[in-house]
Amino acid sequence: MPTVYYFEAKSIQNYILDSSKLKDMIGASEQIEYLCHDEALSNEENKEHLLDKVLNSLGLDDSKVKFARKAGGAFQALFSNANEAKNFQAVWTFCVQQAFPGLTFAQGMATDDRLKTALKMARDDLFKHDHNAFFPSLPLAGPLIARSPRTGQPAVARLQLLDQRSERLDTTTDQKRAFRKGKALINKLDIKKIDNKDIYWPVNLDEKDQEEANEKIFPLLPNNRYIAIVHADGNNLGLLLKAIQEKLLANEITVVRYAEVLRTYSQAIEKTTVKSAKQAIIDVVAKGAVWQFTIMPARPLVLAGDDCTFIVRGDLALDFTQVFLEQFEKHSQTQLNELKEKYPELDCLPEKLTACAGIAYIKASQPFYQGYNLAESLCKSAKNFAKSHVKKEELVPACLTFHRITTSIIDNYETALERELRREVDKNKIQLTMQPYLVGEVKPSQQPNECIQLDAFKRVLRFFKTAPISHGTFREFLTLLEIDQKQADSAMQRWHDNMTKGGKTKLLNTLKEILEDCQLGNQPSDTLKLVGSEIKVGAIQYVRTPIGDALALMSISKGGDDVSDSI
Repeated sequence: MPTVYYFEAKSIQNYILDSSKLKDMIGASEQIEYLCHDEALSNEENKEHLLDKVLNSLGLDDSKVKFARKAGGAFQALFSNANEAKNFQAVWTFCVQQAFPGLTFAQGMATDDRLKTALKMARDDLFKHDHNAFFPSLPLAGPLIARSPRTGQPAVARLQLLDQRSERLDTTTDQKRAFRKGKALINKLDIKKIDNKDIYWPVNLDEKDQEEANEKIFPLLPNNRYIAIVHADGNNLGLLLKAIQEKLLANEITVVRYAEVLRTYSQAIEKTTVKSAKQAIIDVVAKGAVWQFTIMPARPLVLAGDDCTFIVRGDLALDFTQVFLEQFEKHSQTQLNELKEKYPELDCLPEKLTACAGIAYIKASQPFYQGYNLAESLCKSAKNFAKSHVKKEELVPACLTFHRITTSIIDNYETALERELRREVDKNKIQLTMQPYLVGEVKPSQQPNECIQLDAFKRVLRFFKTAPISHGTFREFLTLLEIDQKQADSAMQRWHDNMTKGGKTKLLNTLKEILEDCQLGNQPSDTLKLVGSEIKVGAIQYVRTPIGDALALMSISKGGDDVSDSI
């Protein structure tokens, strides 16, 4: 009689990013990797994770427990003996609470003659514990207890920094710091040298946070502290997993291989994610490294299943994300083909998979957890947009959305759209962004005129960066657009006339061709049309412009809004 046990660490990204210090985020990431990881995907020899240690101490080998999933702070275990499952749950719960204070988790367990029933009951039990679990914080803080100034929690340790300052740490932060030297995520990428040079990964964003002299500092650009939190997630993988489970549980022949097939599928998804991230690192990040120190201007924080969260230097983030999404599509096709060859019953698998991503641009001193919440919201917005432009059974195209925080911290993209990017001017409804942008080979089948390719937008961006034109004119256009579109159009017509008189007709024609590729319609001969490409949001029809997106990314590459004019 099978006993199913579910375990899921909750709010992993919030646990990792609940700090403004990179070393704490790294330590938390390494903790999640240490919690449980599929040894088939590990590049670390003879490395025992916490789950392995608990299983070995209880004498539970492959004949007694099988795993349908084991990665990303979650696993699904199938026990052959109910008592052994209960003993494991008791020991495992205690070990997790001791090893990872501050980490919340949910678990569920059920036993039944039929595996399908046991799985459903265990899943229901998991959701019940998810909503009702209580995690007390120890030690309790009395009136005479010193606290960590950063978190307000009771201090359990005092740390001496390299600059002779000291820092009081609470128990959660102290445990994270103990893991800051871990390399599990770095080893997943398996990048040891580039161009025959050793590479190093940053541990701190600021020199004052160094605990040891050999800790590397994140190589920001001079006078530019913009970094990006990149979060990517696969499209419709939850629905695909459900379809695979139903397929395997449908008859007695395939149900025997349930754990094996599901675990192999999980491994294939993670291989896709890791290989895609590795290629993005090689193609983009390595080229932006500070080569005299060979420090990578990026750091992985989550790299498990179809989830990917990176901190990347601001000027590299867009290209990094584009390469990741394109490679995800490519590598998923290879992995799924191998799965279908090995397991013919998986005929429900699509040809390939896609992912969407959100990029939150923040200053290195701004709160990371709010930046991550924004990145997650941006990713969700891209997913919803992509799904709304295909039929139900069609493959969802890859999309990305980005946003630069310029005012108070906004951790929800819909709020940013309403407050900053959507305007009603003279009864015209204008959206100052054309996002999300499409990436990859999968095309939308519904309202394709609303979907702009990222490569088309990047041609606009490249033109602004390289052409000898006045950026101030386009900033003025955006400012006037929020007041009166006629004034904005008149300002652009005056600029067009001045460019024509100055013999810049060829440059103008090039810009017009680029704007037409962004679906702004046929360009008039006597001016520039910078607003067009309608999109329907609910019952409201907006016209859009890519100029705000281009100027925002130019500001990020230069470290601020002071974009110099060429003319």
